[in-house]
Amino acid sequence: MRLSSRFAPLLCFMLLIVMQISQAVSAQVELTPVNVSNSAAPINLMEHSQWLVADNRVQLSDIQELTTWRSEFSPQPLNANQSLWGKVTLTSESSNKPFFISIDNPRIDALDIYILDERDRIINSYRMGTSRPLDNGPFAHRLFVIPLDIPYAQPRNIYVKVRDNGPLVFAFTLQTETALLDKEQRNSIVFSLISGALAMMVLYFLVTYTLLRSPVRFWFSVASTAYLLLFLNSQGVVSYLSGYNAYIDNISTILCALLLFSLAKITFTIFRPLPTYYRYFLYATGWISAASAFVLNSYHQILLVSGAAALAVVTIAVLAIFYRYKGHHISNRMFALGLTLIALTTAAHTGLYLKWLAFPEQLSLTLSALIIIGIVLIAVAIAAHEKVIAFRHYTEQQDAIRDLQQFVDMFEDAPEGRFITSLDGELLRANRAMAKIFGYEDVAHMKAQLDSVSTLYAQSHERELLLGELHKNQSTLGKEIKGQTRQNQPLWLLVSAQLSDSSKGLAKGDGTSSDKIIYGSILDISKQKAADQNIEYMASHDTLTGFYQRQEFEKRLHAAIIQAKQEQDELTLLHVNIDQFKAINDTYGHKAGDAILRQFSQLMLKIVTVDNMIGRLGGDEFGILLTGSNAQNSFMLANKLLNTVQNYDFSWEERRLSIGISIGQVSWNEKVTSSEQLLSMADSACYMAKTLGRNRLHTYSSTDKQIAKYESQLSWLPRIQHALTHNGFELHMQTYMPMTSIAQGHHYEILLRLVDEHDQRVLPNEFLPAAERYNLSAKIDRWVIDTYFTWLNQNPQHKEDLVRCNINLSGQSLGNQDLKLFILSAFEKYHVPHSKICFEITESMAILKLDETIEFINTFKALGCTFALDDFGSGFSSYNYLKNLPVDQVKIDGEFVKSILIDSVDMAMVTSIKDIASAMKIQTIAEYVESKEIMVELGKIGVDFVQGFGVNKPAPLHTLKDDDQLLKSKPES
Repeated sequence: MRLSSRFAPLLCFMLLIVMQISQAVSAQVELTPVNVSNSAAPINLMEHSQWLVADNRVQLSDIQELTTWRSEFSPQPLNANQSLWGKVTLTSESSNKPFFISIDNPRIDALDIYILDERDRIINSYRMGTSRPLDNGPFAHRLFVIPLDIPYAQPRNIYVKVRDNGPLVFAFTLQTETALLDKEQRNSIVFSLISGALAMMVLYFLVTYTLLRSPVRFWFSVASTAYLLLFLNSQGVVSYLSGYNAYIDNISTILCALLLFSLAKITFTIFRPLPTYYRYFLYATGWISAASAFVLNSYHQILLVSGAAALAVVTIAVLAIFYRYKGHHISNRMFALGLTLIALTTAAHTGLYLKWLAFPEQLSLTLSALIIIGIVLIAVAIAAHEKVIAFRHYTEQQDAIRDLQQFVDMFEDAPEGRFITSLDGELLRANRAMAKIFGYEDVAHMKAQLDSVSTLYAQSHERELLLGELHKNQSTLGKEIKGQTRQNQPLWLLVSAQLSDSSKGLAKGDGTSSDKIIYGSILDISKQKAADQNIEYMASHDTLTGFYQRQEFEKRLHAAIIQAKQEQDELTLLHVNIDQFKAINDTYGHKAGDAILRQFSQLMLKIVTVDNMIGRLGGDEFGILLTGSNAQNSFMLANKLLNTVQNYDFSWEERRLSIGISIGQVSWNEKVTSSEQLLSMADSACYMAKTLGRNRLHTYSSTDKQIAKYESQLSWLPRIQHALTHNGFELHMQTYMPMTSIAQGHHYEILLRLVDEHDQRVLPNEFLPAAERYNLSAKIDRWVIDTYFTWLNQNPQHKEDLVRCNINLSGQSLGNQDLKLFILSAFEKYHVPHSKICFEITESMAILKLDETIEFINTFKALGCTFALDDFGSGFSSYNYLKNLPVDQVKIDGEFVKSILIDSVDMAMVTSIKDIASAMKIQTIAEYVESKEIMVELGKIGVDFVQGFGVNKPAPLHTLKDDDQLLKSKPES
């Protein structure tokens, strides 16, 4: 037992050695020599060889000592530091005849072949491959072929060393010289047929491309050329002929990329217009494949190009389903069949290669022939597609010819005149309507008798103006031109013309052509022009008197002021008003009034010369504009008119009527800059004439107190206009506080201030009278509403908390239809709830325009707005009108409120107004509440709201924020 325990480790070690030796012996495969004596056919040496993978640094002598040879090897790509070694032993029992060893993969990077005798002495060695010079081989051959002599009974040991970064797929054969020559002859014939067929196809499509300019033919030529070069490159022909064997894999990859790119171009033509992203995708497969030739090794190039080609084919198959042309059945089917054949054949070829199966060269050539058949099918598809396109173009051409003939017929038979002329005025072509417009018998007579179209213009310079406009804009549309017929009769024409190249028009009669021509149409609008002039006259003249209407008179007065200022000339305006004209209308009716106006007009025309201008400014108001020397004699003319009217017997239905006139006279000076100013000054002077007793002339004077008051208001006119156009106003607010309930939300009135040039705030009572006089109140109201609604829209929380905001409206706004529509639109535009807005109307203006006020109130009350009657109690019949006005609030005149503590009458007035309003269910607001004592007394009376300095002083609206609580709290009493 002790002995066995001592020898146990030794026994285990010996057993381990025996097992390793047995494994080595079993791993070693006995290399059987191959007898080639009677072999006429090629011998596949791959079946008789042994292989192993070793380090690149291992030499032949080291390889011979290794015992790990195998009968087969894994064709997986080698690592960068590895090589594949193979060996085979060949013997011959016949006479010495030459043999050739060939390795049929022209893409191997490095190939070393050693020929040893039976004593393992090197007889010959060859160092070939794409990374080495092409002349290293013993023969100038596209593949790796070496000669081999096998003497009788003298075996030859062949060692092969392969280094490559791609799949180890190659054929290793031995064949006699006769068999090699026969094989090369057959291959040469096949190569010639394939190359010739592809070359003829490329040449045909290139030639037809130059004739037809069909892009698809060009890209098909590129694709066929790329495949031809790819086929020859895969067979080693390109590297053999060019000598660039080191780039054989890169060239193949680039050619595959060019094939994909060309296929994309062909696809875009065969199919309907494709979405842009499909184009980019198919282009990307080609560009990415081309880029891989410069960054990847051979194996990864094969994988990437195969994947890109598969994606491209699948994409094209999808496009063929959804984007094929309808009616192109033959081309669609041929293209699909050809692409399918190419795709399947290429997939089979690539798949076998990636499966590391080296198939015979005949099978490879057969697959190439199938690809060529697919290419031919695509060529047929292209031809069929272009045939359909050509037929379609022919059909469209026939349609275009018919359309052109219709255009010619339309040109000749058009009811308006049609013409084509040269720039120098020669009439090249015209239709019958053109000849008829200008008084010619027909077009032939017109062309024969018309030297130049310039004679058709009433004023020759108008054609130059037309040519200038055409040179600038290339066309003109609806230009009115005064022309003349062959008989020199004037007529108005509406001309539309276009300047064009002569290649688009007609040549001259002599066969030459100018660079530019003019073609267009002419309409005779003489009757329409006469009607328009009549309408224009009626629009600018009063139908009853024949004088200018006010708007036209103001426009001409404005022009006269500008001219007088430029020429330093004199200008006088007379404002004439018929006295007591309303009484005539009321007594005898409007027909009598119209008759008096006609008689008065005729009388004025006898006194006022044609050099002067008369306008009817209103119902019984007239303006007379005197310029130059007539302006100097204005006093005499005015008195003559006064006397003539006073002595004239006006009559109506055998009734004699006595009529007088009042005249206001004003002379223009440089301080007057507008027609409105001058008219207002003349109107004021006329008003003074009426005030002083009527039937007289009053001349405007700046020293007149009444005129001074007028001028005071006049000075506000430009300041108000400037404020309107430059946002010179500012909105303020003043709270009015509930007295009968706790305040919830905001209650205030919007107040207006004018910011002057010294940044001072001007109160409304200073500028609003002038605004009323010059009809600017409605514009101010528009500004207030737009500005306040805009502010509300920018402060949504404040708008949400707002209970009621009072906005004052002037009397002019109530009858202004445009302002009414503007306010309606503003509510919608700025999303302001109608119930939050209360419009204030003064009692005096409401009484003056009672009907308009009621209509305005009813319109907005129907939408939810409320109304307040301001300054209530100041009128003579306040209670009577209150019954007829559908208002929601009355604002008690502050003159009553501020003295209620000391004046019992005022107290009684306020109490009375409160009681009447309560009976009518109308809320009351007391103004001018200047102390808490007054506020307490008003609370006892039962007034609903109070407003004044005792509650809150006015503050700029822009100082409020959404989170302000100022208006939500009730001050302590």
